Order: sequence, then C-alpha cells, then structure tokens
Amino acid sequence: MKATTNEISVLRARIVAARAECALTDTQIGAVIGVHASQVGRITRGEFRRISESVVQICKVLGLEINAAPVEFNAETAAWAKLQASMRSLWDKTPEGADKIVRVLDTIGALRKH
Repeated sequence: MKATTNEISVLRARIVAARAECALTDTQIGAVIGVHASQVGRITRGEFRRISESVVQICKVLGLEINAAPVEFNAETAAWAKLQASMRSLWDKTPEGADKIVRVLDTIGALRKH
C-alpha cells in the first residue's frame, strides 16, 4: 500500500500504542497471520518503512483501521501516542487500576500548578 512518510509515522505511533494494549504475544499474533514472531515484534515496535501485507494484517489483529483519514503528524501527536502507550503499560485493565493512575496523574498536575 502506498503511503506518505507522514502516514507511516502516524501509523507507527498507532501500532505502538495499540500493541501496549494487546494481550497477545508476538508469537500468538504471528501464528494468527502466518509470520514469524520476530517480524511481528519489529513491526509492532514501529520498525517498518512501508505498509506491507504483514503490517496490514497486524493492524487487523490489533483492531486498527488503516484506511481512516490520516491524523496530522507533529511533535504533539507523537508525544501523545508515546504517553498513551506508557499509560496503557501501567494499567492492569481494571477500574481500580485506572482510578489509581488517574489519581497519580491528577497529583502530578496539581504539583505542576504550584
């Protein structure tokens, strides 16, 4: 699939963020789509230059639409994608865990105001 450098950069950030949320291992994803786990790992770390069939298949497993209108890629969207991935990696996928993370972030926000 043809894509601009901007579209690939946005897709990389989306894949990295979605991967942090996925409970499947690279081996399990690879088994579903028929590629080696090392290739899955490379792609889900954002290490790809074009949107190959493997990238498309991984996006499907991760629940990502790649035909959606591209988001403008800039420093802010890249930082937000990184922040989302970090928060998702901290979250244990429970309401209580979400509440704890929110309290920590609210505390940090309150400290920054002073």
